[in-house]
Amino acid sequence: MHFREQCFAAAMEICSESEAAEVVHGWVPGGPGFVVHAWAEVEGGVYDLTESDRPMRKADYYALMGVRPELTRRYSRVEYFTLMAETGSFGPFDKELFFANETATLAQG
Repeated sequence: MHFREQCFAAAMEICSESEAAEVVHGWVPGGPGFVVHAWAEVEGGVYDLTESDRPMRKADYYALMGVRPELTRRYSRVEYFTLMAETGSFGPFDKELFFANETATLAQG
């Protein structure tokens, strides 16, 4: 996978349509190492409009995309829209964890 900036806007679309949605930003394997990616989760389903227009089971998506929970940040709908308003962007918001769009290595810890 390569970095896809549109994934952040796609996650916002899902979040704006469902009060139960959470937006997740995470490092996933891609390119020469890892890329920052965004998706939305609603009641056990993952919506990633850059991958499919249909939801996937969370366990299947995490396995397919190589998601590691320790490399993610989750935002409730209210948190997400608050951060979006404060930053003027769709994310990623945690600039310490997401220091670039892509990286060859990530510190384990």
